[in-house]
Amino acid sequence: MSKLFKSKYLLTLGLLSVGALTANADKAHAFDMDCKVILCLAGGFPAGCGDAYSYMIDRITRSPRPLPPFGFCAMSDGSEYTAHDVQYRYLHRGPEAYDCPEGKTLFYRREEEDRGFGQEITFCYTHTSGGGIRTNRDGDEIDRTIYHERSPATRVNFELNITIEPGTAHEFRSPLFRINYGTGYVSQRTF
Repeated sequence: MSKLFKSKYLLTLGLLSVGALTANADKAHAFDMDCKVILCLAGGFPAGCGDAYSYMIDRITRSPRPLPPFGFCAMSDGSEYTAHDVQYRYLHRGPEAYDCPEGKTLFYRREEEDRGFGQEITFCYTHTSGGGIRTNRDGDEIDRTIYHERSPATRVNFELNITIEPGTAHEFRSPLFRINYGTGYVSQRTF
C-alpha cells in the first residue's frame, strides 16, 4: 500500500469519525469540537465541518486574548491526542497579509506619512510593461511601469496548517490555509 493511499485512507477514517462526532453532537463535550477541528482542518474543512470552522474562528478571534485554533482533544482512553503539529500565525501588515489569485503577482508598497501613520498600496497584476518616461512634480524623470490586468488584493489576517502523525510513515500535511476571519475568505496553498 502506498504512503499516499495510506494517508488518504487514514484521513477518510478520520473524516468518518467527524461524521460520528456530528451525529452525537448533543452528547459532545467541548473537547470533542477540538478533535473535530483537528480532523476537519486536515481535510480542508469539507462538508459537515462548518461548525468546526466556526468554532476555530471564534477561538482565534476571541478578544482581548485570542486562543489557539483548538484546545484539548481526548482519545478514547482519556489521554490527550498529541500526534499533530499545528503551525499558525496572525498576519498584521506587510506583503504576507495579502493574497492574489493564481496567475497574478502582488504589488505591495507601504508609504509612511508624517504622523507615523502608513498606507499600504496593494493590487494584483498579470504582467508589466514599460510605459516610457514621465516627469514627477519635482521635475525628475522616472521610468513608468504599466501593470496589466490589475485587480484588488485580498487581505488575510491568519494562516495555519496541520501535520497529522508527523515524522511517521502515515504523516499527512494539510495545505496552508490563509484566512480573513472578518470576511470569511479562505484560500489554500500546497507545499
